[in-house]
This record gives sequence, C-alpha cells and structure tokens, in this order.
Amino acid sequence: MTGSRGFTLMELLVALVVLAVALGALIKAGSEHARNTAYLQERTQAQWVAANVLADYEADLLPADPGTRHTSETLGGREWEARVEIENRQFEAPLELPAVRRIEVRVWPADGDPDRPLGRETGYALP
Repeated sequence: MTGSRGFTLMELLVALVVLAVALGALIKAGSEHARNTAYLQERTQAQWVAANVLADYEADLLPADPGTRHTSETLGGREWEARVEIENRQFEAPLELPAVRRIEVRVWPADGDPDRPLGRETGYALP
C-alpha cells in the first residue's frame, strides 16, 4: 500500500495563519509609510511657504513694521495661513550694533490648527 504524500489539514491551516499575519503586517507597514510620506510632504510645503514669506520681508518687499499680522498663501494647489510676528531686537555687544527686526513666520494649512504650525522660519532684517 502506497501512502499519498501531501499536507495535512492542520499544516495547511498553520500556513494560512502565518500568511495572514505576515500580510497584515505588510499592509500596516505600507499604510504607515503612505501616511508618513503625506505628512512629510505637507511639512515640506509649509516650510517652503514660511521661507517665501520670510524672504519677502528680508528683501524689503513687505514692510517689516513691528507687530503681528496674518497672511494667506497658495502653494502646491493648497491654501496656507501664516502668522508673522515682528519685533525690534537690540543685541548687547562690545561695539554698538544697530537695532534689527526679528521676524518669525509660522505656517499651517488653511483648514488646520493655528496652534500647531507645520512650518516655521525665523530671520532678521534691518529697519
């Protein structure tokens, strides 16, 4: 009598459980990677918006008067909100230095939370 060679039902069930666990882990890793990629893309765009707004002040295209102001920008097909805070700064040094304006720009998506900016830039300009 010749015995047929093959897998038992229990071996097949164990193999299916191992395959299901491995596929579940792959799907979870893939979705986390996609979510992180989207988040990093959003942060990069917010940083570019902040750098662009700051460059406008540093190039004297916008008046760097002390105070807080809000602006809207469009980048990458999205609307971004920015809060610009400008204050006078005088630095202590052995030589007398002129006062400068400290400019801080915080950026978030138009539909996002202003208390959680995704991009931030700080720079200085002469008054």
